[in-house]
Amino acid sequence: MKIKTNLKTKVSIALILMLTITIPLFAIPPTDCQTSAGKSTTHAMLTVNPNPVGVGQPALIVMWAGLLLPSASVTNDIRFHDYSLTITKPDGKTETMKWAIIEDTTSTQYTKYTPDQVGTYTLNFSYPDQTYTWNATAAMRQWTNHVFLGASKTVTLTVQEEQLPAPISSYPLPTEYWTRPIEGQNTDWWAISSHWLGSDHPLHYNLVAADAMYQPDGKAPNSAHVMWTKRIDEGGVVGGSFAGVEGEMYYSGSAYQPRFYNPIIMNSLLFYAVPNQNSMSGGGYMCVDLHTGEEVWFNEKIGADTAWPVPSFGYLYTAHTENQHGAIPNGILFSSNFAVAYEPWTGQRLFNVTNVPSGTAAVGPQGEILRYQISIANRWLAQWNSSRLWSTASSGWQPDWNQTNGWINASTSARYDWNISIPTTIPTNTAPFEAICDDIMLGSTSFTGFSGIGTPNPYTMWAISLKPESRGQLMWIKQYDAPQNNVTRMLRAIDPVNRVIIMLDKETFQFLGYNMDNGNHMWTTTRPENISDFAYFDSTHGSVFCTVDNGTLYNSGFGGVLYAYDTKDGKLLWTYGDNGETFSGLQTPWGNYPQFISNTADDKVFLFSGEHSPNTPLYKGLRVRAVNATTGEELWTLLGSMGYPPRQWYPVADGFIVYHNMYDGQLYCIGKGTSATTVEAPMTSTTLGQSLVIRGTVTDIAAGTTQTEQTARFPSGVAAVSDESQSIWMEYVYMQKPRPTNATGVPVVISVEDANGNYRTIGTVTSNSDGFYSLNWKPDIEGKYTVYASFAGSESYWPSHAVTAFAVDPAPATPTPQPTQPPSMADLYFIPSIIGVIVAIIAVGAVLALLLLRKRP
Repeated sequence: MKIKTNLKTKVSIALILMLTITIPLFAIPPTDCQTSAGKSTTHAMLTVNPNPVGVGQPALIVMWAGLLLPSASVTNDIRFHDYSLTITKPDGKTETMKWAIIEDTTSTQYTKYTPDQVGTYTLNFSYPDQTYTWNATAAMRQWTNHVFLGASKTVTLTVQEEQLPAPISSYPLPTEYWTRPIEGQNTDWWAISSHWLGSDHPLHYNLVAADAMYQPDGKAPNSAHVMWTKRIDEGGVVGGSFAGVEGEMYYSGSAYQPRFYNPIIMNSLLFYAVPNQNSMSGGGYMCVDLHTGEEVWFNEKIGADTAWPVPSFGYLYTAHTENQHGAIPNGILFSSNFAVAYEPWTGQRLFNVTNVPSGTAAVGPQGEILRYQISIANRWLAQWNSSRLWSTASSGWQPDWNQTNGWINASTSARYDWNISIPTTIPTNTAPFEAICDDIMLGSTSFTGFSGIGTPNPYTMWAISLKPESRGQLMWIKQYDAPQNNVTRMLRAIDPVNRVIIMLDKETFQFLGYNMDNGNHMWTTTRPENISDFAYFDSTHGSVFCTVDNGTLYNSGFGGVLYAYDTKDGKLLWTYGDNGETFSGLQTPWGNYPQFISNTADDKVFLFSGEHSPNTPLYKGLRVRAVNATTGEELWTLLGSMGYPPRQWYPVADGFIVYHNMYDGQLYCIGKGTSATTVEAPMTSTTLGQSLVIRGTVTDIAAGTTQTEQTARFPSGVAAVSDESQSIWMEYVYMQKPRPTNATGVPVVISVEDANGNYRTIGTVTSNSDGFYSLNWKPDIEGKYTVYASFAGSESYWPSHAVTAFAVDPAPATPTPQPTQPPSMADLYFIPSIIGVIVAIIAVGAVLALLLLRKRP
């Protein structure tokens, strides 16, 4: 019984065996006990780990002979044979596994085994005598007929009821701000990270002739939060009255001189050509940090010197060889058709590549770029492989280049994976239009160009298998009648998910789906209600307004509405823009702002507005937009014009998007940013029973907030605001728009740990548009309080928190009243009597005095 293992296990074993691989045991000369046509002792090796292991948990068994057969290598078949492993269970039953040929050059074989009983297992590994039969070279012939004696080894495995802790597959996805490099144990972070390898890299195309692209990997922003801006060219309003037009703007490049042409993002580095006056390049080549916009390097020659052409795409390749596993640092920047290679970290020129064949491009399983060359007339098909420009003949992964002249010849047979014959029934007036590695190649008659009218009648499509087991076989070939009434049918896209070839009848605004595996017609869309006739220009001018992602066809353009169709049946799923979202009123002649698809990423469709050759000042209110790819819900918008596709790019990588805003000539990086929370409480103690104020701020601390203008305008920092306020707030902070009066802040949770060690939340408040918050609270016990202010984060910001403390003293003591003594008998009777007598005497005296006065004559 042979048990398969996954790539991760193979890689682990390969790493374990690296030292064995690098020891040239086959070079050991014959000795007295090791001679040609003689016999040599070998030593069987056997390990099983972990040991002990829990019942039902896998153990890895590794077995090998203690030497390498002379001259064994990956390029020949010199191998040990007939390994046997017998496992005796605690109940006495046995299992036996056998391997006729050991594929590993190190003589190593491994397998996984999952015990199902508690107790002691006995494992016995053995192999018979091995006679060396190879004689192709002198080195081999000195060992021919030599016998390597068989051997065996027995070990035990203890299996227990107690389970071992599960292995760590990955640490959790981030809950805080992160940058590259991504620590290697954070395996699952592959799902949130990505690269944008450029418009000439087939990774970002699933289209036939269109230029809207897609990002198959990673995250994309859910908010309009601006990370930074960077001037790429003089832009915006010229100023003054001499320019001839009030509000005249600097030329933004638009259709033919785009200022942000074909950017590349690798490893969170953004690469782009710097424009020179009215040209889209010629000002050198720039590399900046994607997170901050800070310059990493600048090469004044690239794009300015004809010997230093502008990079066209980024290249990342994962190599798996006997001695190496992993992607090759630091990747490469290649100019068009691989002509010149640059080092991404420095901009240093590395080497040239010559004689690269043309062909239909595809991405291979390890990141290599493949090109399928076909000669229908001569009946052959070949696969050229870019990874073969490097050699593993020496240790490491080195360019297979002429170091004297500094170039690699890409046309030699060593650069090809295979060359096979194809059927004679494929018409020579057809050509391939799409290929998927190890899957299928599709071809067709040449259709009318974007400015043409009509459809070839009949037209032909065909499919050739690229699957290893049937490579070169014709899967199907069919002829189709042209549509009536001189309708122009055009190839638009390929959907590898639902296996559909998609075409468009441009005059009727209808898409058609054909089964990729048999050529049968599957569906025709219904013309959308109320579609604007401006949509005619979507296909007439460049055919760049549709893309396919994850089984959905997206189409938009001058009509200002985005349509989403299910590629299984052609049903309209939803629309965006026909409910007033893109209505332009009196601002434009289009009715709706045109909506061009820049790309799809992370279940979002990103749109922008513009025109082929707009007058200035530009129309007001043009926006970039993010729309939910599943529901059509608008996620966010931000003022900005990007011109006209396919000549403006909107790269998405590592959760960020960068675009050139024609309104001001700056690059804008959009993504989830960092926040800072502060908290203050009274510095002196307060008294129990009295209330106090806890206060603080929550601010945006993305790199853009420290730029010169923002620092001057916001000396106390830029407030962090709610997702709902993000668009208008960013336009105020970075686009000189009026300060919004209705911007809302973010929620802040205030908690305390009191003197008794109890942790509790005492309130939630919302900061304002100055970033300020406060909470009035009356402490309820004496002692020290530790205060925690926490902002949990949002789609715009990563979380932040702050800590402070205050003390509560006892309330002042109230004076104690003195007790009253009870009156004595004298107090009760004698003293009042005396007082009464005295009063009586006084009264009698007063009467006598009055009588005497009356008696006077």
